[in-house]
Amino acid sequence: MSAVEVKKAQNNLTCPVCYKLFNNPKYLPCYHSYCVGCLEKMQVQSKIICPECRKEAKVPAGGVKQFATNFFINRLVDDLILKKKVAGEEKVNCDSCDEDDLVVSFCPDCNSFLCHTCNDFHKRNKQLRNHDVVPLTELRSNKDTPTIQAKVKIPLCKDHDEQLKYYCETCDELVCMYCTMKKHNGHNHDATKNIASKHRSQLKKVTTPIEEMIQDLSGTHDNLDKMMKEIRKQGDELNKQIDQNYDELVEKLLEQRDQLKQQVCDTVSQKEKALTTQLDEVDSTQAELVSMKELNDALEKSSDQEALSAKKQVIDGMQQLTEKYKKLNKHPVQSASMEFTPSRDYFPQFGSFYANANLSEVANLPQSIIVGKKVEVTIITKDSNGDHCSTGGHKVFVQLKSFAGNVTVGEVRDNNDGSYVTSLVSEQVGDAKLHVSIIGQEIKGSPYSIVVRNYKALNLPNKIVNNNGSMGRPWGVAFGRNGVWAVADDSNHCVYVFDGQDKLVRNVGSNGSDVGQFSEPRGITFDNDNYLYVVDKLNHRVQKFDDNGNYLLQFGGRGSGDGQLQRPYGITTHNGRVYVAEYSNHRISVFQYNGQFCISFGSGQLGNPYDVTVNVNNQLLVCDGNRNYIVTFTLDGHYVGKFGTQGSNRGQLTTPYSLATDVNGSILVTDSNHRVSVFDNAGSFIHCFGSRGSANGQFNSPFHVALSPNGGIYVSDHNNKRIQIFNNY
Repeated sequence: MSAVEVKKAQNNLTCPVCYKLFNNPKYLPCYHSYCVGCLEKMQVQSKIICPECRKEAKVPAGGVKQFATNFFINRLVDDLILKKKVAGEEKVNCDSCDEDDLVVSFCPDCNSFLCHTCNDFHKRNKQLRNHDVVPLTELRSNKDTPTIQAKVKIPLCKDHDEQLKYYCETCDELVCMYCTMKKHNGHNHDATKNIASKHRSQLKKVTTPIEEMIQDLSGTHDNLDKMMKEIRKQGDELNKQIDQNYDELVEKLLEQRDQLKQQVCDTVSQKEKALTTQLDEVDSTQAELVSMKELNDALEKSSDQEALSAKKQVIDGMQQLTEKYKKLNKHPVQSASMEFTPSRDYFPQFGSFYANANLSEVANLPQSIIVGKKVEVTIITKDSNGDHCSTGGHKVFVQLKSFAGNVTVGEVRDNNDGSYVTSLVSEQVGDAKLHVSIIGQEIKGSPYSIVVRNYKALNLPNKIVNNNGSMGRPWGVAFGRNGVWAVADDSNHCVYVFDGQDKLVRNVGSNGSDVGQFSEPRGITFDNDNYLYVVDKLNHRVQKFDDNGNYLLQFGGRGSGDGQLQRPYGITTHNGRVYVAEYSNHRISVFQYNGQFCISFGSGQLGNPYDVTVNVNNQLLVCDGNRNYIVTFTLDGHYVGKFGTQGSNRGQLTTPYSLATDVNGSILVTDSNHRVSVFDNAGSFIHCFGSRGSANGQFNSPFHVALSPNGGIYVSDHNNKRIQIFNNY
């Protein structure tokens, strides 16, 4: 055998685990063979997983040695070793003695290599002399010499160490001579040489279909190979299509990326532009203030003539600067809050850019909610262009804060379409603020005002007061100490005073122009000493009475000069001063409690003021009936701002008549829409109640609203000639 043939044979007889020639190979039930030593290493508990087919084999009770021996591989291994020795590829020792003499021959009958001494013994021994001993040099040099094969080794009985020369047909196994006499006594058995031909025929018959099956599987192999090639071809085609579509997607994604980056660039530019404008206004105002300060510093060192000559310029300039300073927005008009939200699907939308929370909005803001009852509010997110966001993933935070200090954090559900639903349950009755923020920035209109109320209808009054039908057309309502309250009746030209149980105590005044008489009295109020002030509209004055209804003094008088009044309507008192709303002079005039004139303001900023009151921030709120909004001033008359728009929709006003504020800052306003509208302290609409009519809860020209010390709402229902009292709102 050539060296190449030996190597090829060795590769076929190598254990797939240790990569060495098989050493006592054993069959697993799946017909794969491994060295007995390798099987022992692969055993885990009582199982072995075949490395080639991954089938599980249960190890016999006696261990892996009890698996069937692969005699065929053993024979081939022996043949290979013999051929390698003949070829001189392995060291050859004498198989008949222990001497380390040179081997000179090979006896095929004994399957043994022989040294000189053992070779001579073979020739002299009567039993061995007929063996065909071949010189080793002849085997190695003569290529025509028949192939030498190892003599078949007869396996030994594991119980008796005897050759298995018999076959028990009853048990279908090889046995030794001792087994036939003991364990297999009485069984059908015979010598292997006598019975082998019979069973070889049976084996041949059983294995006859193998060739056909091999041919069939060969065809199957060809079909599978053909299908494999077709699959690979189809796969290549699909990969081309995928690459083509991927390139198109990448192109579109890159286009979307560029669009998003452009949005970022545009938004940053817009924010910078707005902040630059704000910075310019701040810097300009600061520069003017610095100049004014320098002028003031210079005047301190100037002569009296110089100071007096510059006085008017400084005062006028300072007033303008003060107003400019107060109007100046000192908080950044833009925030740095911007957010990129990757799309969960990446196509057709790669993601969304989010930067402007104040463009987002609440879709279904409730005006009031029931205490302890779950309410859901929807938040709609919008991008920097004001378009509805189509993806979710934004950081939305919602909480409801009551004026009592309770905080309820809403549970937020992401609809994954740019909208979010938050669930809220408030346990505190009263006014509350709903804060909605996205990526840390509050959205448009946040915080929103919400009234938390008990489950009781707001549109029905708890009580009606009409003096048993004798009340004319009520206008102003005011509250004094100890539950006392008063109503100005402009058609009966008097004032009704009631006690804490809403019973009439006295009438004050009559029709006329003398002291203590009235001509269409309108607004009324009490001061801290429980003195009553009554606006006498057509007499163009204010009259003051003690708590028994006795006349004390009057101030005003028709005209437009300082201390004069022209058709006054509303009135309120605060910290020793009386504030009067003059309808025809378009201003607020301020007097001391003794009637001495102080200042007037609002000319040019007010149309026809109907009413005036002081809010929780110590600011004046004025109803401008001509311009349909509420104007805010400081107590010394500086303009602060306004809120309200003309219309009949919820939150709008048409000719607002009167207003009142509570300790929480809520503002109640009556108007010609025949209802009471409630706003928060910042002027954001909360809710409203009432409609035109004469039924309970309806109004016909509700000219005045006032709040009792215990929170009741008193509405003068002018043309229905009654006062309607509501317990809460």
